[in-house]
Amino acid sequence: MLVAVTGATGFIGRRVCSLLRSSGVRLRVLARDPAVARRTGDPHIAIVGGDLGSAQALRELVAGADAVIHIAGAVRGITRADFDAVNVDGTARLLAALDAAAPAAPLLHFSSLAAREPQLSHYAASKRAAERLLEEHRGKRAVTLLRPPAVYGPGDREMLPVFRFMARTGLAPCAGRATDRLSLLFVDDLAQAACRWCTTPATGLSTWSLHDGRDGGYDWAALCAITADVCGRAVRVWEIPRRPLDLLAHANAALAAWTGHAPMLTPHKLRELRHPDWSCDNRAIGAALGWEPRVQLAEGLEATPGWRAHRTES
Repeated sequence: MLVAVTGATGFIGRRVCSLLRSSGVRLRVLARDPAVARRTGDPHIAIVGGDLGSAQALRELVAGADAVIHIAGAVRGITRADFDAVNVDGTARLLAALDAAAPAAPLLHFSSLAAREPQLSHYAASKRAAERLLEEHRGKRAVTLLRPPAVYGPGDREMLPVFRFMARTGLAPCAGRATDRLSLLFVDDLAQAACRWCTTPATGLSTWSLHDGRDGGYDWAALCAITADVCGRAVRVWEIPRRPLDLLAHANAALAAWTGHAPMLTPHKLRELRHPDWSCDNRAIGAALGWEPRVQLAEGLEATPGWRAHRTES
C-alpha cells in the first residue's frame, strides 16, 4: 500500500509516518526541506520536495497513491489570509492534484476541533472553510475529516510549555475559567487512528472527533490533580486576569506587523482559549474503525520528556 502524506515532518506527521512504516506501509511525503525529511534515515520513504503552494509537487506526491493523509496546515498567523493561504488554498491545490493524478484515492484530512466554532478565530474559520471545500467537492472520493482536540506528547511545542509551567511553578495558567472543559489526546493514539483508517475501507464523507477516553474531558481542577500526582508537587489553578492577557495578545499582534513573526497568543487565539467547552466524544470513530485510545493523561505525561524539572521527593 502506498500512502501519500503532507505535514510529515511536523509533530503529528512524524508519529503518523513512523507508525505507518512500522506496519509495512510504503510512504511518499511532501517536504519543504527534503533534508529534514531524510533525517528519518528510512530509505523506504520517498520524498517530494515542495509545499502546498506547488501544484506540480502535489501532483507528484499523490500520483498512484492508494490513500492520502493531509496533515499540513498553518496554526499561526495574524490575518485570515495568513491562515487561508495554507489551510484553504493549499487544500484546494491538493484536491485538484488528487482529481488529476489519483481520482479514486481516499483522503484523510486532519482538521481541528476548533472548526466546530469557526466564529472564534481566523484559524478556526480557515479549518472549517477547508472542511466545507472538501464536503462540496469530494465527488466519488471517500473523504474523512478528523477533528482532534489538543494533542500532546514527545515533540509537542504547544501543550508542553503549559505542563512545564505547571510542574515548575505549581500554577496552572488558565486563560478562561477553572470550570472550562477540554479534551486531550496523546499523539500516538492519534497516529494509531490514522493507521486504522488506512486499513479500513473508506466510503462517503465522515467527520470524526476523538479524545483520550475521558468522557466529558477535563476541567482545570482535574488537570491540576493529575499533573500534581505525576510531578510530585501541589498544583493549583491560576485564572489569569483578563486585562493583562488582552493587552499582551494585542501587543503581539501589533508587533507581528513589524517583525513578520506570527505569535501563538493573539486576540483570536484568546477567544479559542476562553471557549468554555472543548470536549468531544469518540463514538463515531470508534464504531467505524474499532479504534480505542490507549493513553490517558497521567501515562502520557510520563511518556513525554522535557516538561518536568524534578520530581519532589516525599
